[in-house]
Amino acid sequence: MKILLFGPSGQVGWELQRSLAPLGELVAPDRHSTDLCGDLANLQGLAATVQRVRPDVIVNAAAYTAMEKPEADSELTRALNLLAPGVLAKEAAKLGAWLTH
Repeated sequence: MKILLFGPSGQVGWELQRSLAPLGELVAPDRHSTDLCGDLANLQGLAATVQRVRPDVIVNAAAYTAMEKPEADSELTRALNLLAPGVLAKEAAKLGAWLTH
């Protein structure tokens, strides 16, 4: 089984990385990765990463969590918490992959 994990550097993502690794091939790009896109603000890059990796399961542990100032970064909040999961869902459906968010 091939698992694509987004948000591996956060608290939840770090624990998921450890838990998911024994289940199959784990691919976990972070937002600074250069070979695959792990930046949820880059919607086209996310779609391309899913298409390239062709995972059986996509796990999204990434989100904008600076709740003290989401209004100040409303575009970024919208991209990370709304648009990116939508892109992941669309790409998962194309592949017949599962998506956990």
